Amino acid sequence: MKSILKKLDFFESLGWFGNIILSIGVIPQVVQTWKTHDVDSFNWPFLLMWAFGVLFTFIYIVNGDLKTDKRQYPLWLNYMVNIVATFYLCYAKLIYS
Repeated sequence: MKSILKKLDFFESLGWFGNIILSIGVIPQVVQTWKTHDVDSFNWPFLLMWAFGVLFTFIYIVNGDLKTDKRQYPLWLNYMVNIVATFYLCYAKLIYS
């Protein structure tokens, strides 16, 4: 039984680590866009597919978590950060183009 708990803790740690990396990964782009207002390299199809992809996936994860009464907080963190970041980048593209 102890071995199973250690494996679960290991895999949960992997989930947290991976999702923190994914969350942090978008921040440099947001900061650069905030500072330079340079949005020429972004294209609308990419931004909109990314923004709505993370939004809809987050809704799917939350719905599944509520049904099973299990919370996958590493995924929640990743998707919440990415939702805010991608919608900011869409806003910046609209305003600075």
